[in-house]
Amino acid sequence: MPDDSLPRIAILGAGPIGLEATLYARYLGYPVELIERAASPAANVLQWGHVELFTPFAMNASPLGVAALQAQDATWLVPPADAVLSGSEFHQRYVLPLAKSDLVNAPLQIETEVIAVGRRDWLKHEGVGNPLRRESPFVLSLRTAAGIDRVMEADVVIDCTGTFGNHNWLGQGGIPAPGETDAAQAIEYGLPDVLGSDKARYEGKRTLVVGAGYSAATTVTQLAKLPDAQATWLIRSKAEVCPIGRLPSDRLAGRDGLAAEANNLAATPGGPITLFANTSVTAITYRPVTDDFEVSFAGAQVCEAVFDRIVANVGYRADSRIYSELQVHECYATGGPMKLASQLLGCGAGGGPVDCLDQVSHGPQSLMNPEPDFYILGSKSYGRGSQFLLSVGLEQIRDVFTMIGDREDLDIYATMPGIGE
Repeated sequence: MPDDSLPRIAILGAGPIGLEATLYARYLGYPVELIERAASPAANVLQWGHVELFTPFAMNASPLGVAALQAQDATWLVPPADAVLSGSEFHQRYVLPLAKSDLVNAPLQIETEVIAVGRRDWLKHEGVGNPLRRESPFVLSLRTAAGIDRVMEADVVIDCTGTFGNHNWLGQGGIPAPGETDAAQAIEYGLPDVLGSDKARYEGKRTLVVGAGYSAATTVTQLAKLPDAQATWLIRSKAEVCPIGRLPSDRLAGRDGLAAEANNLAATPGGPITLFANTSVTAITYRPVTDDFEVSFAGAQVCEAVFDRIVANVGYRADSRIYSELQVHECYATGGPMKLASQLLGCGAGGGPVDCLDQVSHGPQSLMNPEPDFYILGSKSYGRGSQFLLSVGLEQIRDVFTMIGDREDLDIYATMPGIGE
């Protein structure tokens, strides 16, 4: 049973990190409310369920989560530590069982959106640096799918809402290209299942793919396997031969294989993929009658072309609107919380050519905000950075509870057997 003498914790977002944070808090006896706006936990994972994770299972699950599932269900089979799972497999074999486990499921509220978070007795601009802000509970404005509004109080708020679904834009300078906002409902900003459930939408079609990361590489390599598909791959850089940078002696075979395959397609004249390097989108016109797009380009390619589909793998950004009434210091470059962002930028993780496997948590102090007891964990803590790993999120959970519990040596994970042991 939760200990009512401990701080009340509100965890926002029931993705993998939100679920793990809830388990950690409940294991320690904290009263917790886990708020999720979707109809099911970790729904975003299923949106890229056809894609394999680069990292093995042992890096994506906590020893506490594995121990909790083994204790609750003797028939549950832990995936091998070195298993490379697809998003759907990860969801089905670990994330969903974790969400259904007793400690996590009890505080879970689905189809409930967090509209805003504030301090009950203070406005954003009041009490700057005043320790009395901590004495006032957080108030959370919530709205259910039925449109019912209510207010909830908490002593600690942990934002694990992530960035997926809050996409960047296609236009020059990172702003919407003319016509893009009108066409946005017809543009795919995620990872379509080109060879599976979305095959009919792309087979035999002319597709524009925009982006220079692994998501774009995934889309391009899948499109190349479709019969009669034509794809134009647009990147802003001048890398006309190797759009995806490869790491020397890459420790993740799947990542390196994807980069090599995508680069080979881009460098093959007359193949299914045409590369537009050093080029930007300057305008988009969506034509509903014919269900196609007229797109204008500038840069190395100055032209107009018609496409049946647009896949914008241009990344995501943190949405700070829910905590706009709190005193959160955000990075001028990434939009993530400043203390952590300064550490990440200092080691190149703000967008430089750094292997994500080299990322670690930068300690409890890096997770602190000017607003006491408000923490941002998970991919949202990296702002626009794309190198976040679930293993780093687990370290963040461990670090934040050393502060919440005021126990510098607190580490539940260290008391559990390692995954696969």
